[in-house]
Amino acid sequence: MQEEKPTPESGAQVEAAQPEPTSAPEQASGGGQTPVATGEAPSAAAEAAPAPPKRELPPPPVLKGLIGRKLGMTHIFDDQGRMVPVTVVELGPCYVVQVRTPEKDGYYAAQVGFMPTKTQRVNKPMLGVFKKAGLEKPLRYLKEFTVLEGQAVQGQEIRVEHVFKEGETVKVTGISKGKGFAGVVRRYKFAGGPKTHGSMVHRRPLSSGATGPQRVFKGKPMPGRMGGDQVTVRNLTIVKILAEKNCALIKGAVPGARNSIVYVQKQ
Repeated sequence: MQEEKPTPESGAQVEAAQPEPTSAPEQASGGGQTPVATGEAPSAAAEAAPAPPKRELPPPPVLKGLIGRKLGMTHIFDDQGRMVPVTVVELGPCYVVQVRTPEKDGYYAAQVGFMPTKTQRVNKPMLGVFKKAGLEKPLRYLKEFTVLEGQAVQGQEIRVEHVFKEGETVKVTGISKGKGFAGVVRRYKFAGGPKTHGSMVHRRPLSSGATGPQRVFKGKPMPGRMGGDQVTVRNLTIVKILAEKNCALIKGAVPGARNSIVYVQKQ
């Protein structure tokens, strides 16, 4: 018997029975489902979520002092037209880092910090202290001051107008300028010997002490390195406070070089 050839009608039925190929996006989405965009905007509920409320802090306390930076010298004129030489000191803003309480430490004081610094310059324990205080950046210089009035809380900002007033007498502590190696005439104001011809002693210190002990006593004035020591100058006067610039104009000899750190305290 001869095999029957398919008719055109049967061929059309076979083609109709085969499924039509779907497009690539439909295959990737698993059927006819609409694909979800990866960069879809957040939902309205997420946008409406309120920001965490800021911590309410009490008014800044009155401390015994603040940390500052010596900027340089200038002069101003008072009400009577007299010229007053002053030193410009940037005082603050300082931030309370830790609080010492009588129950835990035996005294009441606040550790304040000044001048933000890089995070990599601070070790991990201190980073935890700054984070606990709610500070965005760590601070470079830290010092404790007695709390005279008010309540100290971590994270408080303390400015110069919160602590000092114009006309107040203060003391300033800083590192004096280094002078290098110096002799006794320059270092200790020795008078020196005769300057005439024939004198064998002009600026020499001569004897170092008695021969009996066979040693030099501690504290003997001798040539050595001069300056670079911690110095406290008292009876200085705050002539003017520039609150908008965080600066105080102090009349008197403020120790230290330009841009050095100083500690200004009530006297």
